[in-house]
Amino acid sequence: MTRPMTLIPMLIAAFACVCAIPNDATAAGFDHTYANWDAVLRKHVDARGMVDYATLANDERLARFVADIGAVAPEEVGGWSRDQQVAFYINAYNALTFRTVLDALPIASIMDIKQRSKDPHDPWETARWRVAGRDVSLNWIEHTRLRAGLNEPRVHFVLVCAAKGCPTLPGRAVLPIRLDEQLESFARAFFTDPSKNRADAAGSRIHLSRILEWYGDDFVPGSPAEPALEGRPAKEAASVRLLARYLPAADVAFIARNEFTVVFNEYDWALNTQ
Repeated sequence: MTRPMTLIPMLIAAFACVCAIPNDATAAGFDHTYANWDAVLRKHVDARGMVDYATLANDERLARFVADIGAVAPEEVGGWSRDQQVAFYINAYNALTFRTVLDALPIASIMDIKQRSKDPHDPWETARWRVAGRDVSLNWIEHTRLRAGLNEPRVHFVLVCAAKGCPTLPGRAVLPIRLDEQLESFARAFFTDPSKNRADAAGSRIHLSRILEWYGDDFVPGSPAEPALEGRPAKEAASVRLLARYLPAADVAFIARNEFTVVFNEYDWALNTQ
């Protein structure tokens, strides 16, 4: 009888040690695989990046993800790697844009929210979202955190403001373990979409998305020296060099001759609905 009794403290201690070892979910805290958000995108976003808002409105996984990004502690987010933070804020922006549209339907454009009779407000400036323990606006996520705080200009190719003029909305979540690969993929998709950017050698024009007129300064630091594009404003030259990375050789040669006019396309604010 004495032997089993002596084992009890040992068993209790062993059980306590096992319990103290965190499993993957506990250690990870926030879900950096973005399972809920990824499922939402796969279900409601088509290959063109258009959204089925009618079915999205009834998907509880979006509500769970929005709750998750609001509940995570700011201290936890501050302790993440840069790639984890960039992925978090990109996914948060696009999810909260979904929520912005759903809360305002029926609308033909996200711009309609500013002029509607019921609760008119600026959908980008109004701090109505809870993210990492604080009330923020969509502009705070984009400009304060992603552009200024995390210095990631490539977010311009993946942040989608619910307009057809935006980059194509990805049908999968942005993941920290694949961040550079995904951001490069989004950039390529953006610059090879002729409705947004293209070289027109016959017309001696370069057509660029209005996004590059608004935010082209973000790409000036680190812009390559070639094509030289002497005499052009730094923002314009950096934007055209970016486009050149994704063009065939004949178009790159046309750009290198530096005999073109840059034209910024009209922005299509129509809602990105299926």
